[in-house]
Amino acid sequence: MTLAFRTRLSVFYTMVFGMLLTAIAAVSYRAVAQQLDSDATTGLIELTNGLHGYLHFEGGKPSIVYDSGDPEEAAFVQRATRFYQIYDATTGVLLAQSEAIAPLGLAFTPAEVKSFRDQPRLHDVQTDYGRIRLTNSVIAGDIASQVFLLQVGASLAGSDGALRRFLQLLLWGMPAGLLIAVVAGRWMAGVALAPLERFAAAARTIDAANLRQRLPVRGVSDELDEVAHAFNDTLARVEDAVGEMRQFSTALAHELRTPIAALRGEIELATMKPGATEEQRESAASQLEELDKLKRLIDQLLTLARAESGQIPLAHDRVELAPIVEGVVDQLEAVAQAQGLALTAEVAARPAIVGDASWIERLLLNLLDNAFKFTPSGGTVTVRLSEDDVSAVLEVRDTGIGMTPDVVPHVFERFYRGDPARSAGGFGVGLGLSLVKWIVDRHSGTIQAAGTPGVGARFTVNLKKI
Repeated sequence: MTLAFRTRLSVFYTMVFGMLLTAIAAVSYRAVAQQLDSDATTGLIELTNGLHGYLHFEGGKPSIVYDSGDPEEAAFVQRATRFYQIYDATTGVLLAQSEAIAPLGLAFTPAEVKSFRDQPRLHDVQTDYGRIRLTNSVIAGDIASQVFLLQVGASLAGSDGALRRFLQLLLWGMPAGLLIAVVAGRWMAGVALAPLERFAAAARTIDAANLRQRLPVRGVSDELDEVAHAFNDTLARVEDAVGEMRQFSTALAHELRTPIAALRGEIELATMKPGATEEQRESAASQLEELDKLKRLIDQLLTLARAESGQIPLAHDRVELAPIVEGVVDQLEAVAQAQGLALTAEVAARPAIVGDASWIERLLLNLLDNAFKFTPSGGTVTVRLSEDDVSAVLEVRDTGIGMTPDVVPHVFERFYRGDPARSAGGFGVGLGLSLVKWIVDRHSGTIQAAGTPGVGARFTVNLKKI
């Protein structure tokens, strides 16, 4: 299933925003993590360097000497010595340890102390109370060749907690951001496609009867205005071409009437001459019949050309359909009997519509004419008038040769004949149903065709009732 363009555009917006949001979240998380780590390291190094100035050794024993009367100095020393311990770097013996670090179990073996002495570095230790970061610095004692290892630590629980909360915020914020992106993307797609929807609505109102109508131009000289101008230029060319074709059809029909009338007169005069044989009269009658068919074709062409060019005005009066149905059936009953057909009318309701009575009568005449042509002798043609909640329903059905499914979509096209050889009388050029469709459209109605080969056909017209 193909998604609507607006939906595809919304999905595209959402995907782009989602990828951008994910990238920003990943970069932000990494930047915050690095900044917190850097701040923790910088602060810890400052504490370590500052503590060196207060650390003294007497007889190989470390002590911290500071002015307890100086609040600032005392506060600094208290922070620096919260997590600290001092090892004899030679023997690996623990010499001093703060009360806060003792429960954490951070006592190291002589081998580890030697490793820290040889390669002083930062290292993190995971404890039951969170991560602790330790600095390792080598300090010379007051006795020659005596070396000590000072470890100063800082808890990373605060920065780790802040990082976890930031990650949670990202995990909660990203779905909310994506939801906002979906809504915003759909709204933006709607705004972007609104002019195209207006173009489509305007284009749907343009048909062969009003080719002078044009798409609206917003006057902002953007790409959409270029599309509208191009479409309007195309419409202008189509209008000119259709106008020329209509003029040609009308002129041709008018020009053909005169020679046809002359031919008919000559043939009739020839049959009236003394000495005309019966064979000549039969041949003349056949010629006159063909001329009548040609005249009907010309009349239909003229009518259809005038109708499609908007030259035929329609009345908008109250029209009672039942009298029209009954009158047309009575009018054509003799024609049906002459062809061996049974013509019946079923008036189940007596609805009224707003329209043109003469054209509604023409509609029914054409539908019945079509049914007569494709129903062999012995068949039945039925006209039924009914109604539903909103429409008057006019149905013409027959028991003729029917239609195959591939024929049904084309029956209202001009000059279309599904299979002329199957016509009961071989008549018709494919204009009657085109005119029926025009009449239905001008009355804002609908018409459906259906049929089954060998069973019959059915045409159903729905017109809005009053």
